[in-house]
Amino acid sequence: MEIEIRQGLASDAAQTTPLILNAAQSLLTSIFGHNKNKTADGYLSHAWELGGGQYGFNNHWVACTGDEVLGVVTAWHSKLGAAFDRATLDSITSYFTLDEAMTVLMRNQTVAVNLTPPTNTELMIGHLSVEESARRTGVGSMLIDAMHERAKKLNKRKLVLDVEVSNVSAIRFYQHHEFEEESINKGFIRFARKV
Repeated sequence: MEIEIRQGLASDAAQTTPLILNAAQSLLTSIFGHNKNKTADGYLSHAWELGGGQYGFNNHWVACTGDEVLGVVTAWHSKLGAAFDRATLDSITSYFTLDEAMTVLMRNQTVAVNLTPPTNTELMIGHLSVEESARRTGVGSMLIDAMHERAKKLNKRKLVLDVEVSNVSAIRFYQHHEFEEESINKGFIRFARKV
């Protein structure tokens, strides 16, 4: 099976949305999924298709074979700036009503205070998830390697990521890929790996 790593496309939404949700289901559902008609996966699909911001296809890479998406990852860095934040906000306010959007933003802020954004020398990865049928085939490793190469191109010194303390399988995966624990903050472990 030949696997290609490429930037996400709007048309990948149906395959990537469940993967992103799987990467942090309880967390994303607690932020975006409290309205029975406006679910976390509905928002994630909407945001993916818009392209920009934290959940848009422009900021994600997929591992695929043909048209089948096997895995997904995203990466953030300090130079994304205001346009990135604005696109994330626009995706929220165009999906949720104003009152719902305010509630979503407050829930998100409750989580965000416990997470440290990447420094100028770091590339932060997230949303790493592999289709269940493709696990233990090297897809996750390929996505990590692709982000490692991206970090080199951006002249970053470290890859960093945050994992919920309760996500034991993800912790083991990152430890296996030479990430080392840097800190623990309110239920999240910050892992880092030199580039």
